[in-house]
Amino acid sequence: MSKKKKSNSNQTFAISVFVGIVVLVGALFFVSKLQDKKSEAVYPTITGVKDVKVNGFDTKDQPTLSNKEAKIEVVEFGDYKCPICADWNRVVFPQLKADYIDKGLINFSFINYPFISKDSNLAALASEVVYKHDKESFWKFQEEIYLKQEDETKTWATQDKLASIAKSVIPNLDVKQFKKDLYKKETMKQVANDVAIANHYGVQGTPTIFVNGKAVDNPSLESIKAAIDAELNK
Repeated sequence: MSKKKKSNSNQTFAISVFVGIVVLVGALFFVSKLQDKKSEAVYPTITGVKDVKVNGFDTKDQPTLSNKEAKIEVVEFGDYKCPICADWNRVVFPQLKADYIDKGLINFSFINYPFISKDSNLAALASEVVYKHDKESFWKFQEEIYLKQEDETKTWATQDKLASIAKSVIPNLDVKQFKKDLYKKETMKQVANDVAIANHYGVQGTPTIFVNGKAVDNPSLESIKAAIDAELNK
């Protein structure tokens, strides 16, 4: 009789443990989903990319420097979380600007290609909001965000940090409205258009540079200058 009671007790204990595990797993799953939902709300996935019809390097709505009538078009695809992009903008871009942009020899445009992490998307959205608010401030915003770039493995491109950087280059910026504009459909549409162009031309990483529609083998100053000079000499 005692053995039967012991057996029943063991079965009851086993069932209780099993039920407890199921409840715990269910709770963890629910919490995980809730956290994912909250994260998605703050760091949205770029949607609508497949709906974009790419028609060449259409840069009329892209941040652009220099002469739009120049026969040579240089396009940079970048991700604000990319450390190489930060180095490129610190070392290569100033020389490219001095040698070609300031002389009106090329038309230089920037296109977002956020791919590193979830806050890459938010940084790209922020750049579009800045560009829409004040086109002249876009390039200063880009410079500042690269200067304040942190480890690419960390989620540092937050609403507050991006708003602070934007405010530093646009003193009269309405920060509250800026944060709302990050999630507007029109802002998402602009970044989706950028990503669609990048996908269409097979961009795999950043920085990727195109000269008159052709990808440069590597983003070094020497390679870019060689590609530009070849086009100038045609």
